[in-house]
Amino acid sequence: MDFEQLRIFISVVDQGSFTKAAETMYISHSTTSRNVSALEENLGVRLLERCTRGLKLTEAGNLLYREGKLLLEKTEELERAVRNAESSEKGKISIASVYMFSKELNDLYGEFCSKYPDVVLGIYNHELSEVLSLVGKTEADIGVTFSYALPKNTEDFEFRRVAEERFCVVCAEKNPLALKKSVRADELRTENYVSVGEQRSEFTKRLEEKILKNRPEGETLSVPTLESLFLQVRSGNGVSLVPYPMAREFGKNCAMLDIEDMDTRFDIVAFWRKDNDNPALPFFSKLIEKE
Repeated sequence: MDFEQLRIFISVVDQGSFTKAAETMYISHSTTSRNVSALEENLGVRLLERCTRGLKLTEAGNLLYREGKLLLEKTEELERAVRNAESSEKGKISIASVYMFSKELNDLYGEFCSKYPDVVLGIYNHELSEVLSLVGKTEADIGVTFSYALPKNTEDFEFRRVAEERFCVVCAEKNPLALKKSVRADELRTENYVSVGEQRSEFTKRLEEKILKNRPEGETLSVPTLESLFLQVRSGNGVSLVPYPMAREFGKNCAMLDIEDMDTRFDIVAFWRKDNDNPALPFFSKLIEKE
């Protein structure tokens, strides 16, 4: 039995749909469907029945779901025990992370260091565009980034959701907007806007469309780095739309406002290569699963 197919099947059952399972595991809908179909074909039985109310487990599917969960848990315990026999919970893990502050992430790091004091956790900050490359080339064991920056081809990686986050508007504390807790997109169209040029993601560009629509070119200031962006904002030269985790990291002396009429949600995600054989890596992945 293919364990990856089993994991995907269990996720489909837990989430109640192929689409939600694909989103949770950061794989495509077609990959999710293909793996469940392959599992059914390999076992020679029907596991799921599709009906108007969603998905329904067959008798065989219910057995596989129940016992399969136990099997995966036992397999993971065995893998950890084998690794621990050699590592004695010692070693090091390198993390390539985007610049950010996240309480959930910091709590996770702190819990890891308390639980595994002999495993050195090295955290190195990088630009959003660099994190995937570093993990892909195994120059870092773990990447921490935003879900909208994940690659389209995710089959070589494992992913774990750490926390849900949103974008916010940042402005100077002396800006009249700073007196508010939240703003609408149309309230920002009269403000100069600061952006990090073409480095920003497609997700960010789509969010900015409502704010930048019909805006004269002279009212938009393009800067090379996040540090430059927040310097301009603090100086009162414009407002910007940025992820809350980055605003917490760089936004000293800036006001941070919720956005009322836009869905800006995304996830903070930890990920690593499936073929990474660092014996200390399962300690970290299991801790995220517990969260």
